[in-house]
Amino acid sequence: MIKAVTFDLWNTLIIEKNYTELRVKAFRKALIEEGISRTLEEVLKAHEAATARYNKVWAEEHRHLPNEERLNLSLELLGVELPDNVKASVVREFAEAFLRDPPELNDGVVKTVRRLSAKMKLGIISDTGLTPGSVIRRYLSEKGLLSYFSATVFSDELGYCKPDVRAFMKALRLLGTKPAEAMHVGDLLRTDVAGAKAAGMKAVWLKVRDGEKVEGVVPDYVITSLPQLLKIEGLGAKTEF
Repeated sequence: MIKAVTFDLWNTLIIEKNYTELRVKAFRKALIEEGISRTLEEVLKAHEAATARYNKVWAEEHRHLPNEERLNLSLELLGVELPDNVKASVVREFAEAFLRDPPELNDGVVKTVRRLSAKMKLGIISDTGLTPGSVIRRYLSEKGLLSYFSATVFSDELGYCKPDVRAFMKALRLLGTKPAEAMHVGDLLRTDVAGAKAAGMKAVWLKVRDGEKVEGVVPDYVITSLPQLLKIEGLGAKTEF
């Protein structure tokens, strides 16, 4: 019997949005204010190199690379230094770009979350990138959704990224639920489905793109929209999807 459902965030609950332009412009502005002249293209190249480093650590080590470390790498590539207070301001700009141009909720999120929360505990397990968990909670609170989730596990706070089972086990502890009694929903086979299955949970793949294949990773269910969760036996309906 399923007693808890956890969700991925990006492209599952919310539609992913690119904030590179906002962040790079804020970064360059801070440099200029410190008397450091670099072109937008130079700053962008350094920022993208730091992002590539994050992606490598995320994919190969399943570890969160702190935003401060990413910024320091960009500064190193640019061959410049910034005072600590200015670096803290840039990191804050990186984080809050998300709030300046908030993403849209995925179709059917509110309906699905409300329906499920009436029957079971809900949680979020998300890799955060440059948008930290504290900012995501603010966004979800403003959308009236945060109160539906009894557990929110974000990689910047935990230090580990999916598919590391520690992310899933942390959420299960907060929910007070055994792995066999829980189901995870996400859009990535490599992180969401593989991680949930390794933790002993059921896994639902929200298939939002074609072409993704991961050898040996097989979800228990495949859906193409969140409301289809409500058709899975034991969640919202009596018949199995």
